[in-house]
Amino acid sequence: MNRFTLSLAFGLLLVLSVTLKVLGGGIGQSVTEAHPANEDIAALLRNNGFAFSLSEPNTDPQWFYGTKGTCQLQIADVSPQGWHRSALDWQAKGRLLLYSVEGKLYEHQPILMPMVHHYFGRAMRYMGIQIRPVMARAIIIGPQCPALPIATVELEGLS
Repeated sequence: MNRFTLSLAFGLLLVLSVTLKVLGGGIGQSVTEAHPANEDIAALLRNNGFAFSLSEPNTDPQWFYGTKGTCQLQIADVSPQGWHRSALDWQAKGRLLLYSVEGKLYEHQPILMPMVHHYFGRAMRYMGIQIRPVMARAIIIGPQCPALPIATVELEGLS
């Protein structure tokens, strides 16, 4: 393949990529637009009778603290790559730690498939194809709570 052909192929790929982004509305859109300000977490807590507050905005992860009587729980977005796992294990000592990932609840955060889906979706968004980002949510349930203070289906729906 000569240099001209390679340059032409690269130029066509560049034009196609920019065209898809412009026509698909990919330029200037937030990746987290599907989950603006975690309104789904707030709605879930509110609908289940929990009073809630947010941790400071500069914390990572940023927690929603829910309280209902003596029951306390926390919910936060965590990285699908598992970067928060050791900090969450430490923070959840003596409490139940669950993960809502891709519509299922887990006691241990799954890493391989969510990470594959995360990077595949990211590549598609770079090309202007809108794919919903992978959501992984950590849920810490205090010892004074019933086993699951919120229905399993609703907790699975967080991701």
